[in-house]
Amino acid sequence: MAYIRYFGHSSFEIVLGGVVMFIDPYFTASGRKFPSARKDVHDVKECDIIFLTHEHHDHCEPATVMEIAERTFATVVGPKPALKDIRIPDKFKVDVKVGDKFQLKGVNIDVLQAVHPQSAYPVGYLIEGEGKRIYAAGDTYEFSGMMDIRADWALLPIGGTYTMDVISAEKAAKEIHAKYFVPTHYSSFDNILVNPQEFAKALAGSEKKAVVMKFGEKIEI
Repeated sequence: MAYIRYFGHSSFEIVLGGVVMFIDPYFTASGRKFPSARKDVHDVKECDIIFLTHEHHDHCEPATVMEIAERTFATVVGPKPALKDIRIPDKFKVDVKVGDKFQLKGVNIDVLQAVHPQSAYPVGYLIEGEGKRIYAAGDTYEFSGMMDIRADWALLPIGGTYTMDVISAEKAAKEIHAKYFVPTHYSSFDNILVNPQEFAKALAGSEKKAVVMKFGEKIEI
């Protein structure tokens, strides 16, 4: 069964073809308006791959990543600035750059551009498995290359403040070749308080569909 589970902010669990993946696992509640839907990192019993989009603390939480990787022997995929504080054996780390394409544990991975000048090296990911393609944008502004992205599902930031806001996320959704769009990176902090239904309303009436996920919600895809 393929599914996506949302933990709040930009943190997801994705399962494709039996491969369990986490994107930007961020479970610490400190300073957040809304805590993670996962109460404790010890709840993670299975994980094959951890994707890190960039080095910022709300996307790359070294203690959480190492706790998961050490227990599950997961491979951690990310750009060099995100991996530098992940103290696990090198054989469990994959340093990526924009343009990389490879297969890992049966999953096809494309490393895509992200426009986030506040980061040393941000990336997005196109993840393919079980006949499904998921685009995880990470933190990014809208950029022209989005017109080349083809996926079934897209995970897009909408909070503004160093990422797309609702207006630019709507534009990006209309450029990306995907059907379902999950808003991310909103309402976790005071400077990104956004009602995700605004994004859903912006796409209403088009062939694109916004899927506003509750914290902790799991949906089959």
